[in-house]
Amino acid sequence: MKLFSTGLLFSAFVASAFAALSASAAVTPAVTTALNHQAHIEGQGPRTVVLESGLGDTLEVWKDIQPRIADHCARTLAYTRAGYLGSDPANDGPRDSATVVAELRAELQKRNILPPYVLVGHSLGGLYMQYFARNFPGEVAGLVLVDSTHWNQHMDVDPNANTAYTRGREVTLFMPWIMRREFKDSAAAGEQVHASPVAADFLPTIVLSSTVAPRGWTPNSRTEEAALQDDIAADFPDSEHVRVDGAGHYIQRDRPEVVIAAARRLAGCTPLTASASPAR
Repeated sequence: MKLFSTGLLFSAFVASAFAALSASAAVTPAVTTALNHQAHIEGQGPRTVVLESGLGDTLEVWKDIQPRIADHCARTLAYTRAGYLGSDPANDGPRDSATVVAELRAELQKRNILPPYVLVGHSLGGLYMQYFARNFPGEVAGLVLVDSTHWNQHMDVDPNANTAYTRGREVTLFMPWIMRREFKDSAAAGEQVHASPVAADFLPTIVLSSTVAPRGWTPNSRTEEAALQDDIAADFPDSEHVRVDGAGHYIQRDRPEVVIAAARRLAGCTPLTASASPAR
């Protein structure tokens, strides 16, 4: 691992509550009805950049940077997971890493979008893309993790909350149903990542970490989140860990040029040019 810097993770969407799964093979999800996903495809190129959103987000979260990733560079695909507005309702059963990745791969195959893929995952979507990369390395040319959830990340629930949910360490009872399902199965999703085959040493990976903490976080909270990001990077032998100055959890909004440069670099286009703080 090439450690450029450590960072703050502001995606607390996974708890560790499920027993570990076998690491011998990818989990095979139950056979389910084929789903149709809302998707936006832009650009052309030998590699396809797949954009995976976090908990509660749709393909709209990528709309400002997708054209800039694609520009004279690569085909890009942003999509909305099942259960969210614009895509089919989710099938019965778990909403874990194995299920989400199986649905994504089926969608790519249905659209005749063949590997190699550069996977870009934000927050909980980063957890899913870790599973994809570790279980199907032959299909993946690169991985960009944007303030990704760690497989063993905990989430605090405020039982007295009386306002709509907020991203961060507090979640209330106002979550839409699909978010509740993804949140409930996030621990299993994390265990599936943890039990996955060791990441290939030939998989270029860029881990992008935020540096702007949410209000109310303590120095200890920042240290704990930075350690989780270090751990994510350590799971991928050919990784670079970049702490992004001036960026909160949504790095693609606060410092879009960093995410764009990372994706384009792994797609074989312009190199990473965004500045990053030196490691401390």
